[in-house]
Amino acid sequence: MKKIKLEVKERNRVKTSGSRKVRVEGLIPVVAYGPGFDSRTFEVDFASFDSVIHKITNTTPITLQIKDEEGNVEEVLTYLKMVQRHKVNDRPIHIDFYVPSAGHVMNIEVPIRFINEPKGLEHGGVLEHHYDSIPIEALPKDIPEYIELDIGDLDVGEFIQMKDITLVEGVKAHIDPEEYIVSVLEPRSMSAEGETEAADEESAEPEVIGEESKE
Repeated sequence: MKKIKLEVKERNRVKTSGSRKVRVEGLIPVVAYGPGFDSRTFEVDFASFDSVIHKITNTTPITLQIKDEEGNVEEVLTYLKMVQRHKVNDRPIHIDFYVPSAGHVMNIEVPIRFINEPKGLEHGGVLEHHYDSIPIEALPKDIPEYIELDIGDLDVGEFIQMKDITLVEGVKAHIDPEEYIVSVLEPRSMSAEGETEAADEESAEPEVIGEESKE
């Protein structure tokens, strides 16, 4: 699992005008909160955050390194909760971090990493993802960064259900075991052809045995 560390500084300018000044200085306002953790505000250098944002998902543990004026460093384990972006230039303008309680479970969405291409695609099958992430509950130390799912053996008409996925110990999924996660559907042309044949059979007028034809 990737280990991300981010250096932040305590922020005293909590008003809107203070946040604007922070952004002008090339910094991003930050808030961190969680059960048993009093909400605290920080500021992080834009370049520092921009260099790691592409490596982060909502399941990536991020250690905030909080420096005080005397140079002392306090480390707090967090997870990225939300990034607010500018409507025009898409730059981050505010960041929320969630601080979990070590002894309490978290409810979180874990992304699925699909690997390999289903063999059914070579036969004209259509790949359908029913889920791109799985909602789970686990202690912070047990949260996987992602769930890897090999779909290379899936042929046309085959699928993987939640019950087919083995999760690591300590992780519980909040999806019905019978739910489809991914499947390979029949080619659309074949489905349409089958529907047409069925419709033709239904619309055909049944022959009445013994009825004489009218001349």
